[in-house]
Amino acid sequence: MSGFITYADIILPLALPRAFTYAIPIELVGVVQVGHRVIVPFKTDKLYTGIVSKIHNETPAVKPRLIETIADEEPLVTPIQLKHWQWIADYYLCTIGEVMNAALPSGLKLNSETRIYFNEYFEGDFNSLSDEEFSVVQALRNKKEMGLPDVQNLLQKRSVYNILQKLFNEGIALSKEELTLKYKPRFETFIRLNEKYRNEDELEKLFEEMQRAPKQVELLLAYMQIGKQNAFIKKAELLKLSNTDASVLKRLVEKQVFIEVKSEVSRLGILQNEVVENHTLSSLQLESLQSIQSHFEDKQTVLLHGVTGSGKTIVYTELIQQVVSEGKQALFLLPEIALTAQLINRLRKFFGNEIGIYHSKFNLNERVEIWHKVLNGEYKVLLGARSALFLPYKNLGLIVVDEEHDNSYKQTDPPPRYQARDTAIMLAQMHGAKVVLGSATPSVESMFNAKRSKYGLVEMNSRFGNASLPSIELVNMKIARKQKEVKGNFSQELLDNIQHQLNEKKQTILFLNRRGYAEYQKCTTCDYVYMCKNCDVSLTYHKYLHKLVCHYCGYQEKLETKCKNCSSPTLEISGKGTEQIEEEIQEYFPAVRVARLDLDSLKTKTGFANVIAAFENNEIDILVGTQMVSKGLDFDRVGLVGIIDADRMIYHPGYRSAERAFQLITQVSGRAGRKDSSGRVIIQTSNPSHQIFQLIIHNDFKALYESEIITRQQFLYPPFTKLLQITVSGKNVQTVEQAALWLANSLKKKIKVQVLGPSIPFVSKINNNFLREILIKPTMETGSLAVMKNAIRDVAIDLHQIKDFKAIRISIDVDL
Repeated sequence: MSGFITYADIILPLALPRAFTYAIPIELVGVVQVGHRVIVPFKTDKLYTGIVSKIHNETPAVKPRLIETIADEEPLVTPIQLKHWQWIADYYLCTIGEVMNAALPSGLKLNSETRIYFNEYFEGDFNSLSDEEFSVVQALRNKKEMGLPDVQNLLQKRSVYNILQKLFNEGIALSKEELTLKYKPRFETFIRLNEKYRNEDELEKLFEEMQRAPKQVELLLAYMQIGKQNAFIKKAELLKLSNTDASVLKRLVEKQVFIEVKSEVSRLGILQNEVVENHTLSSLQLESLQSIQSHFEDKQTVLLHGVTGSGKTIVYTELIQQVVSEGKQALFLLPEIALTAQLINRLRKFFGNEIGIYHSKFNLNERVEIWHKVLNGEYKVLLGARSALFLPYKNLGLIVVDEEHDNSYKQTDPPPRYQARDTAIMLAQMHGAKVVLGSATPSVESMFNAKRSKYGLVEMNSRFGNASLPSIELVNMKIARKQKEVKGNFSQELLDNIQHQLNEKKQTILFLNRRGYAEYQKCTTCDYVYMCKNCDVSLTYHKYLHKLVCHYCGYQEKLETKCKNCSSPTLEISGKGTEQIEEEIQEYFPAVRVARLDLDSLKTKTGFANVIAAFENNEIDILVGTQMVSKGLDFDRVGLVGIIDADRMIYHPGYRSAERAFQLITQVSGRAGRKDSSGRVIIQTSNPSHQIFQLIIHNDFKALYESEIITRQQFLYPPFTKLLQITVSGKNVQTVEQAALWLANSLKKKIKVQVLGPSIPFVSKINNNFLREILIKPTMETGSLAVMKNAIRDVAIDLHQIKDFKAIRISIDVDL
């Protein structure tokens, strides 16, 4: 390795247990830095994008391969990000490559070599190309396609990625499959009047010269109308306004009347001059703000427990404004994309173009653009779902985690299986930032930490503007059915109240936490239920598709007319979903405007925003939805919330069922009566005497918390223990059972903690993989959690050394 004096450890976006060491070419020594995105070969000649995690002079035991090139002039990942990635990998028992894969937008990940083609539809010129770039273009035009080695041989140099990148970005070259630069900046052509004609005399002469060219005059006048002589105007906009074609504009460019410029533009949109909205805090909001600031003097994290409609958002905004005024960045986390649509319009009134949004509905180009804007400090405030934690903040001062209790903050698959709330607290600690956790129904863990003074606690016990909490009524569906006061899925009480709201020009939200039309199709002759062929679950009927669909793997079947088991025509669909509720309510109220808010109805980036905006603008009378409608949405005209099947939430398996039922029903109830008039909530249940319903009626979170803490301490559940679940899966059920038993027995010998299982989960097969679960409940006296996690890693590695278990998959979920 003579001539190479420096090495770099590179993180690859693969489930590998460590970073890999590469030699830095002599021409890149001193150029490559920690955080740089680099192109490296791995295994054979396949190329990957990696991130430099360390630069050193420690000669590796195995002869290292060379870094091909760097992909960017400046580092793309910050040192704090790398530290945070490592913490996530260690705490949540995954690899740092899996963290990198989740953190980086797909547009910044590239792999390997393929064939490179000349773009036959390219209409530009090659004036901006260097000699080397033009040589590649000529070769591509002659040969039609080339591989990466061909380009290297042509130019007699190893690092050719930057040259190819230029050709890809300009649209001159195209690539397929493996070597694809997924992010391409967006360019638009702009037109500006030549500065010569800013002089009125010169402009007058120009018009005289153009008298015989009326189309050119029309184009120039159109420009003058919107351009004010010296502004850049989009070419397409100018042609549309002037009603002329491109040939007319081309002639004026050739005459140098207009200057044509191609420029990179944002895909994210730019706000016009927004006026900062002034607001006056209520006495309760001001007191809460001051209390949070006081707690921040000696605590990193504060729990803001405020009832629905208490005005927590304004308190958040004040805290964010303070941080921004200090030159720092703020992150506002929300559990659902649906919430960003409504909240962003409010926050932009305060922060204008300094606020950005980030979530999974953005395409890869938009995500890359946001990444660069955060890295460059253009965005002072970020609003997003849990993935926004991975952006490259340089000077983070505050993280707000709104609706901190929400289970959407927990990533399940793929790894890393992280809890965004806890991960945010760790990220803030690394930045020296503060955290506000906000909720009307806090998680038991967060309230426990507040009660023992690990967090500060601030409470807002009344609604903003002295608005009253909604009245809650339980309708006993057993009695209603006996008295024939039920129509379809609705009690007469609920239908009468919906009509009352319509008469009062108010809106209604109907909540059912199950999408689709019906839960399953069943034969009434032989009791056969149509099941997914890949998963151990029944198929859900979706009427708009007219198909049975699996919500786990996506498998679909056509709706049958005869039973596939006994050939009887006695098939029926049973159960209910939001599609069915939407259809029924439209039948009962045919003249009203009904819409649905669930995953099936909202497939596009703007789908959420469109429905919410329509409801907010009073264009929808009744909104039917799943738990999306419960998550912090704020509507002025909602007078009624109807909860269709509350029992489904009460009897859900799991130690959190009572907590989550209380949270979900309280949150969706809180959408009613948030402004001038009091709202009403009607809960349809077959068990109105259940304790949870009584707590919900009285909005008694304190009693719920005290009950849950006693139960969890007695049976050793969080916050009195860490809960780890190991899922063993594979194609052969016997092999899975044997592997799970071997793993459980090995763990019992190695770590002195409570190891439960293996057991058969509620859904025992997903996508043709059989599942078995092992639950680990370490006590406070167990010792170091890190030691226990290392033991779990070791046992998992040992399992895969056994020949029969090599194909077995193991997934570990920390903090269930």
